[in-house]
Amino acid sequence: MERWLKPRFAVIYPFGFFFLFFCRLNEVSLKAGIGFIIAGALLRLWSNGYAVKNDQLTTCGPYAFVRNPLYVGTFLIAVGFVIVLTSDPPVLERIAGALLLLALGFAYYRTIQGEQGMLSARFKDAYSDYCKQVPAMVPSLIPYGKGEKWPFSLPRLIHSKEHKPFFWVIILLVVFYLKTHLLIEHKSLNAASWLLILMAVFLILLDIAFEFNKKKFQ
Repeated sequence: MERWLKPRFAVIYPFGFFFLFFCRLNEVSLKAGIGFIIAGALLRLWSNGYAVKNDQLTTCGPYAFVRNPLYVGTFLIAVGFVIVLTSDPPVLERIAGALLLLALGFAYYRTIQGEQGMLSARFKDAYSDYCKQVPAMVPSLIPYGKGEKWPFSLPRLIHSKEHKPFFWVIILLVVFYLKTHLLIEHKSLNAASWLLILMAVFLILLDIAFEFNKKKFQ
């Protein structure tokens, strides 16, 4: 609950309810925005395979190009959903989408400012040099060469629980597809619909199973 109520998460909830009740997706919008969602999800998976939070200054993997790759990944996912989802009239979704991105940007700005103070106090000159050479949110083309480097770690990725947002991004896309297909277009369930339903249920059960057995993965 403490994590869910953090500003960078809580700001999403009212917009999420708006999109859930008033928006849908179509083939054109899905093709236009799905690339952003995939890129954001993959960036978050890549980042969590390297991130050692608080204990060490992570400057390898995606952190060599941008200081906050997890936030960049989340922002890309949000941009993707804003593009993928449409409404009638479209101006409602565009206004809500713009407000969401502004609110998310402001929340991340505040979060980054707070984290910079903590990291600066902990890692001092090393973090100061890192900040001078690596941007906060817009990736650099030249990787940061200083600092300790370590390889991508699958156990570290599993321990981060990054599978949860990855699963739920897929589940949300399935929900919006079924809403459009069944409730708006009034089409019947077909083989593709049933396959998507089974996939969403499987991911939900897999997430629940992980929670009940999470000690084994720690």
